Amino acid sequence: MTALLSPLGYLGYRVAAHNQWIIVTRNARSFDQGTEPKVFPAQSQLSMLVVGDTGKDTQRRAEVVEAMRRHSRWSRPDAAMILGDNFYERGVESVDDPRFDSDFESLFDRKSFDIPFYACLGNHDVGGDTDAQVQYTKRSQRWKMPSRYFKTSHRAGGATVDIFVLDTNTLDLDDDATDQQLKWLRAELAASQADYKIVAGHHPAISGGQHEVTPSVAKHLSPIFSEFNIDVYLSGHDHDLQLLDSGEGWLQVVSGAGSKLRSTSWIDETRFAEATAGFCWLVANESELSLSFYSSTQRLCTYIVPAKVPGPMLAIANA
Repeated sequence: MTALLSPLGYLGYRVAAHNQWIIVTRNARSFDQGTEPKVFPAQSQLSMLVVGDTGKDTQRRAEVVEAMRRHSRWSRPDAAMILGDNFYERGVESVDDPRFDSDFESLFDRKSFDIPFYACLGNHDVGGDTDAQVQYTKRSQRWKMPSRYFKTSHRAGGATVDIFVLDTNTLDLDDDATDQQLKWLRAELAASQADYKIVAGHHPAISGGQHEVTPSVAKHLSPIFSEFNIDVYLSGHDHDLQLLDSGEGWLQVVSGAGSKLRSTSWIDETRFAEATAGFCWLVANESELSLSFYSSTQRLCTYIVPAKVPGPMLAIANA
């Protein structure tokens, strides 16, 4: 296959990888796999499953959801985060669209996942009726998208966690909608007294994945993340698993391998990356925030973000 594609150069390679003909992890470096977090009693931590780009019925999706189901039996998650592209290829047609059942309610069956699912909009979702995804919050006991962008707060033992969920699609417009959302985000971050500040959106601000980073997302969000000292930005869009260090005190998680898969690369900021279907498990407590990445068969990597203390920010360390 490589010999056939080589005359076409990078364009041919990119098209091939985009269509899942070639799936590779390029330029991988050695890394510390870390130690899997312990599960503490209820109310003493926040346990959250994080997965994106689940909106296409594939064998990989079935394997990822089954892995999440097995994981949930012992990790007892308090919530889940869905990072956009919830319904390929063009979102849903209305609040009555049967795909709310096939691609959410039945997929993440309540018996296995009796927890709130916080969701954001991806670029494929806005091809349909985006308001229907917001309105579905009123019909479902588990689907949580009260508006196109919103905040949710959680207890993690003696610590607090604020999660700010964005609609990153509007950031590319550079219009009133962009300004309004960014004004909201700044005000909410400035007012937050939480021990951990987490932002979630569909498009990454840093990535070595097949998609190039959307310039407007990096331009608008990266300075805000640094200014307000957030801990982690969660995103999908790239169909892989990645952890990247901004160098400005915040981490980028890419967990967009919920149904499709594409090649990825290690870049300067990469701390972990793998072109494999899977999900992320986020755990926060009084002493630390951990980020663990799983394929459909095994744990791949765990990183620890120590709790912040007065004075200079603690360095990020492997588990």
